[in-house]
Amino acid sequence: MIRKTLTAGLMGAALLLSGCISLLPENAPATVYRLSTPEPSGVVRVEAVIVGVQRPLTPRALSNNMIAMSQQRGQLVFIDGAEWITPVPRLVQDLIVESMDAFEPSLIAARPEDGVRSEFELATEIRSFEANYLAGPDSPPTVIVRLRARLIRSTDRRLVAVDAIGAQSLSSGNTIGEIVAAFDAASQEAMASVAQWTAEQVAEHHDPVHVH
Repeated sequence: MIRKTLTAGLMGAALLLSGCISLLPENAPATVYRLSTPEPSGVVRVEAVIVGVQRPLTPRALSNNMIAMSQQRGQLVFIDGAEWITPVPRLVQDLIVESMDAFEPSLIAARPEDGVRSEFELATEIRSFEANYLAGPDSPPTVIVRLRARLIRSTDRRLVAVDAIGAQSLSSGNTIGEIVAAFDAASQEAMASVAQWTAEQVAEHHDPVHVH
């Protein structure tokens, strides 16, 4: 069942989805899903550069903890009875931080609430975080994760780099578990790419002489 639609006239889309996703009773508690996290590297970061990882800017429709699916002409619907463990912006922020910890020993990732002074700030904007039925409602969807990343030097607020980064993963089937597994694969690849891109830009623009 579809919990909510963003456009009028999605009744047909909801009916199509009901044929490929198991229905749950109206009063059934939602099943909560999380994304897997990469293992920390355990590397001691003595000379690492601190990067503040901001909470991503997110379209209002994707700012909650519902699992989004894209239908024809960009219409979004949400799966009833299933949700992320935390809202999507925090989900993505946490995975970026964890990816830096796991894959980029030259960086130390910090959140704004950590209260740490960072040399750079990573600001991201979520462009897509959804399962897309590109081949029709009867075929497994492709999960698409896309972000716009901006790296800002904290000392002078200069924008030093900007890029669009993303990944996609074809679900192995049409069950919720298979779709969530595709979300996991696409998210892991995309956030690892964000972490790698950040490390490359920091290496290019880091100036240890003028770090205070």
